[in-house]
Amino acid sequence: MLRLRPFRQRQLPLTDRWFADADTQRWLGGPGWPGLILDLHKRPLGEYRGAVETGRYSWLAWDGDTAVGYVGCDTYDRCTTWDGSPDGRGVVKTLPVPTANLSYVVDPALRRQGYGTSIIAALMASSQITHVSLFVAGVEPANTGSISCLLKNGFQPLDPAPDWEGTVYYAGERI
Repeated sequence: MLRLRPFRQRQLPLTDRWFADADTQRWLGGPGWPGLILDLHKRPLGEYRGAVETGRYSWLAWDGDTAVGYVGCDTYDRCTTWDGSPDGRGVVKTLPVPTANLSYVVDPALRRQGYGTSIIAALMASSQITHVSLFVAGVEPANTGSISCLLKNGFQPLDPAPDWEGTVYYAGERI
């Protein structure tokens, strides 16, 4: 059974290979990304793209004694759609519900085995974020593996057209 456990600084070596992977770097970030995320957890909560931060969470997903992936989410008081293009208007739409913006990665050696789908499901069921009713993930259209994981968890695009950064945002509600 897949379990989420808090991601700690001492566990960074477990993720080194994952973030050295070309696909992980393309879609999420390179080797320094996990450390930056953990450092961000030490900073005060603030505002991001018109929403007030209510929490920051990072977990490693474990299948028995094996770390199989990472999932993190920042939680907000609302969901906002942001236009930051050169002629951008800032916040263009707001959904007034507690929201989590999630990111995740599966160990490259273990991809296409259902872990991504299971990690998202475990996050949505986490007792630490029961106040969240809407989960959102931004995905580039070419990242078909990630899109498949989201669709299997009931997520749908908020808008099927990519935004100003080339990202489509998928949303799923807590069941």
